[in-house]
Amino acid sequence: MSNIARRLAGIPAGSWTKWLVVGFWVVVLVFLFPSFKKLTHEDNEAKQWLAASAESVKVLDVQSRFESPNIYAGVVIYMRPSGLTAADRAKAVADARRFTGVPGVVPGQVAGPIPSADGKALVTVLQVNLGTKGGDNANNAVTAIHAINHSNPPGLVSYVTGPLGIAADGNNVFKGIGGTLLYAAVAVVIVILLITYRSPVLWLLPVISSLVALTVAGAVIDLLAAHAGLSASCTCWCLARAPITRC
Repeated sequence: MSNIARRLAGIPAGSWTKWLVVGFWVVVLVFLFPSFKKLTHEDNEAKQWLAASAESVKVLDVQSRFESPNIYAGVVIYMRPSGLTAADRAKAVADARRFTGVPGVVPGQVAGPIPSADGKALVTVLQVNLGTKGGDNANNAVTAIHAINHSNPPGLVSYVTGPLGIAADGNNVFKGIGGTLLYAAVAVVIVILLITYRSPVLWLLPVISSLVALTVAGAVIDLLAAHAGLSASCTCWCLARAPITRC
């Protein structure tokens, strides 16, 4: 029995078995990588973070019958602390006309400029259809708006806010941060492994194993979200592996 147990224990480390194991995981990665890659581009809508039975999600579903979820309201604010001048008002009116030419602006959905009660601010509201990618396309619209309202009279400041401006700012804040954090974490781990193992190549084994585990876990999450009705965003968060900007 001891000889049989010894032989069975030696199978995983056999001269040919180890290559069979490597080949198996290569095949697994080839089949699962498309699902893992798709997970990193999941929509980041608010409803993706909640169960389908949540009241908030039901409200959003009903709301989508009346208004496309791809339409974001942009709020352009003009301010002069000392009080608006005639030139300021004329500039805001001219900008409002030009906003109709911003790509995606819904025809007839540019309101304003609306003056504040104290005469120090003006507000123009426009509805922008960002397409199926939603907030991911907000930067293009905001850039076009800034190109119109950047040349203000001296002393007049303007800002783009509302859901459109918030989406654009969110894109700018989190742009590339997922990759930066990943590369920084990998670099720190490699340094620690080099110090621990004192080998120029041995550190590759745990790093590769971690990347394989990450890919498999991400692919499983995507498959569960697609076929088991689970929320991809919530599942990613619970497993602490969600890409910060897209899951």
